[in-house]
Amino acid sequence: MYDTLTYQIKENTAVITLARPELYNALDEESGLELFQALETASADPRVRVVILTGQGKAFSAGGNVRAMHQFLLDHPGEGAAPFFWRVVDYLHRSVLIIRRMKKPVIAAVNGVAAGGGLGWVLACDLVVAARKARFDTAYIRIAATPDGSNSFILPRILGPWKTSELFFLGQAFDAQKGFELGLVNRLAEDDELMDKALNLAGELAGKSEAALARTKELINDSVWPGLADHLEKERDYILASADGPDFDAAIKAFFAKK
Repeated sequence: MYDTLTYQIKENTAVITLARPELYNALDEESGLELFQALETASADPRVRVVILTGQGKAFSAGGNVRAMHQFLLDHPGEGAAPFFWRVVDYLHRSVLIIRRMKKPVIAAVNGVAAGGGLGWVLACDLVVAARKARFDTAYIRIAATPDGSNSFILPRILGPWKTSELFFLGQAFDAQKGFELGLVNRLAEDDELMDKALNLAGELAGKSEAALARTKELINDSVWPGLADHLEKERDYILASADGPDFDAAIKAFFAKK
């Protein structure tokens, strides 16, 4: 049914696994569309009470497919990368919105690095379980880009403006333990126990009142997340502007030259 992910139902839980480990589960037009479709399916399925989002291999998701960005720039010299980003960011933002708007709890089971848009998916989830080897990385500044995927909306609400500025301006990464200390991670797991811990948490949630969970999520959205859709549009405008700039082109070339 899908080429870039797997979709399984385990009891009352839909487990969506990003499944391109050779690309570190990177985001591009194909994978973005399929994730959005899988989330829509889980949201509409009456059998599903909880959703788990995770990844295969060393990464949860490394964010945008830098290889595809580089190839686009090579194929379209002097044109900028905004056309590449337009549809990709659209699917990223649609998937963030459906995670927040669906009435069911969504758990991120972070198995490895979550960078850029991949970090955005994690932050959009209701609860986060992270393997001890997991890493979180804002990443954008290293390719001369601005944040997308709700990163610049959510992180300041969790960390405050000063810590958020440090992470974005310096492109800092941090491990799962630090994420737990910062309040981005609910539960830590040994690497080989991640899915068991996430499924156990999903089982706890599935045993609660479905209606009460849905209403509670809506109240949290109204309290913490008003204006998300408008902010996502601004993020898209800014990353498109970044992608058309000379700094972005130079940064992508430097990335592949390992400079």
